[in-house]
Amino acid sequence: MAESPDAVRLPQNAPPPATKEAVMSYGASAGPNLLPISSQLGRYRILEPLGQGATAVVYRAQDLTGRQVALKVLNPAAASQPHMRSCFQLEYQTLARLRHPGILRVYESGEANGRLFIAMELVEGGTLEEFLMRAKSIGEVAAIDIARQVAEALDYLHESGKIHRDVKISNILLGPSGRAVLFDFGTVYDLNNPTDNAPGIYGTPAFLAPEQIRANEKPDKRSDLYSLGIVLYLMVSGRRPFYGSREEVLEAHLSEIPPPPSAWGWVSPKLEQIILRALAKNPDERFESGDEFALALRGVEVETEQPKPRLATRLRAWLEDTVRQE
Repeated sequence: MAESPDAVRLPQNAPPPATKEAVMSYGASAGPNLLPISSQLGRYRILEPLGQGATAVVYRAQDLTGRQVALKVLNPAAASQPHMRSCFQLEYQTLARLRHPGILRVYESGEANGRLFIAMELVEGGTLEEFLMRAKSIGEVAAIDIARQVAEALDYLHESGKIHRDVKISNILLGPSGRAVLFDFGTVYDLNNPTDNAPGIYGTPAFLAPEQIRANEKPDKRSDLYSLGIVLYLMVSGRRPFYGSREEVLEAHLSEIPPPPSAWGWVSPKLEQIILRALAKNPDERFESGDEFALALRGVEVETEQPKPRLATRLRAWLEDTVRQE
């Protein structure tokens, strides 16, 4: 049987797909620092862990009214560091000022039993990373729809004077309705705050724009659009443009021309042009804004392939299959 031109293929030198047991929603794997199930943290009862990052754990929790939330709890080791506490509080303060369907909503932050927490909107589904690991194919229509939603969310964020700095597949949630939601604002950069100039590389090497790597440059909104270009590249080709050690990947972002995504399989010419423009080394050659990126995507989304089941239908099928496997 001929392979679909939109089939998502993992590269030979990429790590094998994660198993269901190794992946959890909200972009992380299980680990230590977990609160006991049914324990109480302030007005929230812990129901189950959803994911764990380097500094925090996200739980499904229920408040006193019965509403379920995603509760992000800072680990004790991280909470003991003033800088980490400041970043955690900054994430809440940033999200509390934002209202957009493509950005995860927060309800409140607080401290209970010595643990800092943020109560957030619970998006039933999983991350784009999980979807790509489990789906046999994603198709251009779905990829364009996801990227367009994220581009619109980024445009809103940038107009608010903020740069995300860590746009990647594990920081994008997909809801059963087909809604794509950007989350994890722990490394956000405030363009309106002249003191927000901490040294170092912020973000994930595989998705970093060249100017995020160079010590003498500050990120701007086009840095996030470069990262979104990597996300879109991965969705349509099944691989990232650059692989190797951390140092090799960073150097590739700085100096290597990415192979066109069509090198790994069929990609419509218009979409490939959009992806390669987003990945330009010079920010001036990229899209100027998330709105311009989204507009370009809207111009090709009806021209790329024959109609397939709506993204919402495919996501529901994926979630139902996941439940059956548990």
